Amino acid sequence: MPMVRIEIIKGKSEEYKNTLFEAVAEAMDVSLSVPSDKLIQRMYELDETNFRLTPGKTEKFTFIEIALLPGRDAILKKSVISEITSLLGKKLQIGPADVFIILNDPAVENWGHRGLQASEW
Repeated sequence: MPMVRIEIIKGKSEEYKNTLFEAVAEAMDVSLSVPSDKLIQRMYELDETNFRLTPGKTEKFTFIEIALLPGRDAILKKSVISEITSLLGKKLQIGPADVFIILNDPAVENWGHRGLQASEW
């Protein structure tokens, strides 16, 4: 059950945000075989004053952090990064320089749901 955190600058339309959610879900399915019903996504919209961009970034800058159960190799991780970046470009015209992705894969003992560790699911 991957957890996705998306951060964007406030002011985007509902259609834009829904397309962003859908693009990430599609990339997770295509590259990691994670169906959308097994994916939890959260979006955080920050005021421009709370989002400092480095030179070369635009108002479409998108920061995505994904927590995954461990076990995926570097090739699969590279695939999901590439697929998300590609789909955001195709669907929302977000340039690669405006996409920043971090993948975290904490150990199973660091995951909990319904009072159980992931090893007990």
